Amino acid sequence: MQAVQIKHYGHEDALELVEVERPTPGPGQVLVKVYAAGVNYYDVKIREGWLSGFFPLRFPHTLGNDFAGEVVELGEGVTEFAVGDKVYGLITVMHGGTYAQYLAVDAQIVRRMPANLSYVEAASLPMAGLSGLIAVHNLAELQPGQTLLYHGGAGGVGVMAIQMAKHLGATVIATCSGPNCDFVASLGADQVIDYTADDFSALCKDIDAAVDPIGGDTNLRTFSVMRRGGRIVVVLRNDPVEMQNRERLCQEHGVEVKVLAFDLYPEGLDTLRTMVEAGHLRPQVRHVFPLREAQKAHQLIQGRHFAGRIVLEVEQ
Repeated sequence: MQAVQIKHYGHEDALELVEVERPTPGPGQVLVKVYAAGVNYYDVKIREGWLSGFFPLRFPHTLGNDFAGEVVELGEGVTEFAVGDKVYGLITVMHGGTYAQYLAVDAQIVRRMPANLSYVEAASLPMAGLSGLIAVHNLAELQPGQTLLYHGGAGGVGVMAIQMAKHLGATVIATCSGPNCDFVASLGADQVIDYTADDFSALCKDIDAAVDPIGGDTNLRTFSVMRRGGRIVVVLRNDPVEMQNRERLCQEHGVEVKVLAFDLYPEGLDTLRTMVEAGHLRPQVRHVFPLREAQKAHQLIQGRHFAGRIVLEVEQ
């Protein structure tokens, strides 16, 4: 089968389309014919060796975590799926393997994909959707009638979180660059702030919850717009500016900071499917590349100036 692998850490040109052996599902696994794989910023960080000091990769390594496809073979003991089932899911960031035509994966972390989505749309959903779900519901504990401030609302997690917050009954303020303002407003944001033209800290106050995937000065200014008792959810982990100032600013402003520590959450995929099928959540895929153009997909996502999600379509 074909897969996109790296043989060493490096820039996007380290990505290679290669022929590898098709996997065989072990006990408790299913073999999925992958039709689409989501591209996440985490993929860039893994490719660059972001966690190499803690979790070094074994090369060659196949990248990718989001997938959507069809079950084509069952491992021993699997009874919850049948050959032909349309499924989607997420595998661990360090394991990888979805940038490929086939994937052997534990059945317990796979879920049936939303019936009203294409494979490309479904593959865009797991990491971004689960991150939004965890940030808005589990960490921010957002309640109906409260106000959410989301920085970078045009990004993959942002488009999910905005829709979730609006479905919950919250008021949403989102920041983004000028070209993306109309797109973010179309997601339901009540107020969209062009951060290239306006300072959000001069326009916002008494915010109940904020989600910050930006860090740096944006994080520091967010404290000034929060109500006492509010929560800031940090998505960009290990940002030195945020970490150095967190304790001091929490005490000064009476704000709690929670860090999004992502883990597999297959039950959340069931929640996402329910929301999508009910019409409360819709993936926003704006860029689709064939698997052989994974380098182009990485060039786009690492620039961080795009809206919606990026997906690789896997040709069979």
